[in-house]
Amino acid sequence: MPYIRFILTHPRVLSFGILLTLFSSFGQTFLISIFVPRMLAEFPLSTGEFGLLYAVATLSSAASLPFFGRLMDRMELRRYTLMVGMGLVMACLTVSLAPNVPVLFLGILGLRLTGQGLLSLTASTTMARSFSGLRGRALSVSGLGYPLGEGLLPLLVVLLINLFGWRLSWGILGMVIGVVLLPLTVQLVKGVPGSREGSLDGDPAGSPEDDGERKGVNYRDVLRDGRFHALLPGSLCLPFLLTSLFLYQVPLATFKGWTVETMAAAFIGFASARMVVSLAVGPLIDRVGAVRLFPFYLIPVALGMGVLLMAAGSWGAFVFLALAGVSQGCASAILTAMWTEIYGRESIASVKSLVSMLGIFGTALSPVVVGWALQSGMGFSVLLPLFIGMSVLASAISFPACMRRIGGRGV
Repeated sequence: MPYIRFILTHPRVLSFGILLTLFSSFGQTFLISIFVPRMLAEFPLSTGEFGLLYAVATLSSAASLPFFGRLMDRMELRRYTLMVGMGLVMACLTVSLAPNVPVLFLGILGLRLTGQGLLSLTASTTMARSFSGLRGRALSVSGLGYPLGEGLLPLLVVLLINLFGWRLSWGILGMVIGVVLLPLTVQLVKGVPGSREGSLDGDPAGSPEDDGERKGVNYRDVLRDGRFHALLPGSLCLPFLLTSLFLYQVPLATFKGWTVETMAAAFIGFASARMVVSLAVGPLIDRVGAVRLFPFYLIPVALGMGVLLMAAGSWGAFVFLALAGVSQGCASAILTAMWTEIYGRESIASVKSLVSMLGIFGTALSPVVVGWALQSGMGFSVLLPLFIGMSVLASAISFPACMRRIGGRGV
């Protein structure tokens, strides 16, 4: 089904997904980081101390994701989404009014949990449950909210801060969430089927061909499944790698002899490739299945890191980030679809929240490990080959499990 026809056929549920991924930006690092200089000027925090506070808030939100994510498998979607949205409003207001560092910590924790964590989880889980044969397209369309937020919101937030100051800006953002996200959620959720109803593209709920072999799995079932452990390294590898490479892009540019402006300009290629590939991979998932595609999605970023290592000219930055965007665009749709194919619609929120928790722990660990390595004298000439090896190894580990899945046998 062409995308235009698909969108016109299911406008409510797809708009619901885009809305949630767009508003998840309020809990993402790229947006919060804009406020950091103003926060440091007002609170008795050094840059390192704020980094520690932010890391602890991120890890705390990750640790609580399995509990809150599991609730989505048990609650009515409208009620759950409103609860998450109101939590995000409260987090914005808490940061806006924070009189001291402990209250600021609670506000940031709320932003990371409800914005980055639960809104993203709700969007991807809803798409996975609402569609079966067209699940890949649905995940690709709903994921457009991420690059939209990355492209539109930073400039608007900078304008708000310049006009009203950082505290009032958080209050305004909370009001926007309250008057836009919450009312639209109530209206759009009416077009979303329940988790136990048939999918919007006609397949019955619980279809064994498309929704995995297990129904109602719990965390114990997942953690005992050898297939889960075979696929987990590949799921966690990309965020670990990109977090460290993006965070340390200045020393990376220095290592290559490039300017910081060159690296910044190259991110346009990353965002563009991510958006285009995210849409392109959707129909492919629907045709061949996410499990079949999973072992290959890390290949572009591995090739990109090879170019980054070998290239002498600044063109290498653009090629690397474009190929990284290809892998990121694939991951946005493939990972959720894959877990749904394996474990079923009824348990996808629980499984996704568990994987998200582990992924966030990995992204919190990545800057520490790579920062220590750089400080110890292990430069990018050593780190990049290690990263390439990690990508290849993670793909190789997952390959037998995915091939056995194709043949209809469990791991």
